[in-house]
Amino acid sequence: MISVIIPTYNGCDMLRKSLPTWFEQTLPTEEYEVIVVDNGSTDETCSMVEQLIADKPNVHYIYEPKPGATAARHAGARQARGEYLVFADNDGLFNPECLQAILSVYRQKAECVAVACKIDILWDGVEPEWISPYKYLLGELNYGDTISYSTAYYLNGGLMSVRKDVFEQIGGFNPDLIGSYLVGDGDLGLVRKLHAEQALIGWTPYARMEHMQLVATHGTKKGIALHCYNNGIADAYAQYREQQFHMNGAMWWYVLVQFAVLCKKWMEYILSPKDLKRYFALKQKQGTIRFFSLCLTRHCG
Repeated sequence: MISVIIPTYNGCDMLRKSLPTWFEQTLPTEEYEVIVVDNGSTDETCSMVEQLIADKPNVHYIYEPKPGATAARHAGARQARGEYLVFADNDGLFNPECLQAILSVYRQKAECVAVACKIDILWDGVEPEWISPYKYLLGELNYGDTISYSTAYYLNGGLMSVRKDVFEQIGGFNPDLIGSYLVGDGDLGLVRKLHAEQALIGWTPYARMEHMQLVATHGTKKGIALHCYNNGIADAYAQYREQQFHMNGAMWWYVLVQFAVLCKKWMEYILSPKDLKRYFALKQKQGTIRFFSLCLTRHCG
């Protein structure tokens, strides 16, 4: 049994397109289940999902009020009956062979504990010419055209799989919300824990996600800058967690170094304000410093 877990928050329009692709899998329905986790939506998600799955006994809807993708994914994992967990975003289109391809990677090497899958960007319009180097921030992932294995591969939460026993052993995803205002290192935190264990991660180009993205929102300088800013917060949170959420000497030194780097990035940007690479690097460091400025006034652990 393989369990697909889909967290969603006010994603009714995208999920209406995405969810039916899981009904069309080549894997027999008795060999997989789909769990839609409504993470406190206020749109028509509940009624829409219940209508779509009325005649689909292997597809389930659950409600998780605690905000954040990590809380939703963990709620789905607790309900899952499968030996293998597949985490998928609600804004993707997935190929019919997706689940069979993931299972094939596990079966080829018994020591494989996770599977990374191919993710392409599906724009609703013309792709901006400048955005190609930054599409990885939108989830694009490609390790080649053949199945392979490595202890260094990264997983992307848009479409990824982990053995359930391993997922539970490492504590699942790290927090992705702290309170309601900070982004932690949910996906990346899980990957870092797998890397620390030297876990074998498989790659398949045959399980594919087309990540639906809006040019007017995600394909803008502002949209990419926000991803960079959040990555800076995630990096800072990872450092803070390693120090068990204490602002000790090591953390203060880290903050001072990051502040010096931020000043350097500011100067570089002032000298070349049209350089996108420098602008996005600046935004990432701003996220790092923002995290610690909030930690001085709020509890972030």
